[in-house]
Amino acid sequence: MTKSIGIPRGLLFYNFSPLWSSFFESLGMEVVTTSETNKGIMDKGASKVVDEACLPVKVFYGHVAELAGRELDYIFVPRLVSIEKGSYICPKIIGIPDMVKANIPAKSDFLSPNLNMRAKENHHQFLKEIAELMGENFNRVQKAWRSAMKVQQKYELDLLQGIYPEEVFFKSETLDNSGDLNILLLGHEYNLYDDYINMGIRNKLKQMGCNLITSNQVPKYVQQVESRVLSKRMFWTYGKSLLGTARYFREMPGNKGVVILTSFGCGIDSIVGNMIIRYLGKMKIPYLNITLDEHTGEAGINTRIEAFLDLLRWRREIDENNISAYGEYLGNHQRYAGIYGS
Repeated sequence: MTKSIGIPRGLLFYNFSPLWSSFFESLGMEVVTTSETNKGIMDKGASKVVDEACLPVKVFYGHVAELAGRELDYIFVPRLVSIEKGSYICPKIIGIPDMVKANIPAKSDFLSPNLNMRAKENHHQFLKEIAELMGENFNRVQKAWRSAMKVQQKYELDLLQGIYPEEVFFKSETLDNSGDLNILLLGHEYNLYDDYINMGIRNKLKQMGCNLITSNQVPKYVQQVESRVLSKRMFWTYGKSLLGTARYFREMPGNKGVVILTSFGCGIDSIVGNMIIRYLGKMKIPYLNITLDEHTGEAGINTRIEAFLDLLRWRREIDENNISAYGEYLGNHQRYAGIYGS
């Protein structure tokens, strides 16, 4: 009988979904993925987690709860401690297996192998643990992993070329990139690509004439080099990615700005985001910082985006020698500075 495994569409799903799905399918399993995030999923997750959790964690809880009531053999919630040597993942992601097991009763077993490559970049122990938990032959697991890694590498190459995850997953229409403004949309993948969390911000920006750039379109080695500006090596993998991408963006030609998506209650975002904002201010690159939680209103987001893009176009049309990136010469500095801040 074919075994089945559920994969929640949340947190690092948009980073590794092709890897996980291809891996389990290569082992002959049926892979069940939750539907796209909606209000019901978010509300269900918010009701099962502490109030202090960030919105992406609440959404992840909702997706796990969706799977918990189904007849599955496993629900895949790995403990990702580190995915590269010398770095860590978000503390909440490290602890998410224990959190969901304690708060969400499920008909299925949780499959939560540990991946920790901080000391040594080796998947051996991770795969060995999967084989033991599932009662699979280790050589068969290794073979499935090698096959899945090829799929993941193709996916990452697609993202590097500007293809979005939904275009890969659902073969949807490619978003047009022929606008008059170059906008770096900066944030974690679970904020960038979950259209319910970000209220469809990519489509909004496209419809308003923006060319979008994300960190997935910047090679990892470039991000690593650009993030070395710090006096001490940053030990958060995705923090380095965001900072490196922001620095790389300074070389982008044309009329440009940065839209930053952060999660309310995220400790890492509060630190890394502040570093990025200070850097953008120093380089006189305009930015709009949007903080997301379950109470964020779409009308307010639309107004702020429209005002930000109007200001970018206005700056282009006048003599920029007479205008500061901070709005100091726009009449009332205090009134207008908020356009660039939170």
